[in-house]
Amino acid sequence: MTSSLRSADAESVRAQEFLRWSAVAVAIGFGTHALDHVRRGMSAATMLVMIGGGAEALSIAIAVFMVLTRRAWAAQAAIVVGFGTALASTYGHLLPTLVPGFQDSFVSPPHFGVTWYSWVSLAAAMGTGVVFGFAGIRAVRSQRRG
Repeated sequence: MTSSLRSADAESVRAQEFLRWSAVAVAIGFGTHALDHVRRGMSAATMLVMIGGGAEALSIAIAVFMVLTRRAWAAQAAIVVGFGTALASTYGHLLPTLVPGFQDSFVSPPHFGVTWYSWVSLAAAMGTGVVFGFAGIRAVRSQRRG
């Protein structure tokens, strides 16, 4: 029984470490995407898209802070924010324009200033968001076992 407790503790430590690394990754991934918005210019997106991006940036900053300072609900915040940012980016950039004021579609005209860097930075933001969400799930599961 003692060895199973030790392995559960070791798994919990690994899960928390992975969660912290994924928090750094999502901050970098979203940062590269935000730099693309700055590079493309503020006129490339509507004010509602900018407000949504600002809210997304704030939620990522809060979740990353929670993870790095080891707050009680950090893993749950990672799940919501990680998967939420991936879904929001999918709607905002990958779908054809459904509601023009709420999207900055890369696939529907006009897509001002969209280059290879736009696509790579979007993939980085979405990919790290998904990793952050799964890292949160892993941390929650390891907490329940321990």
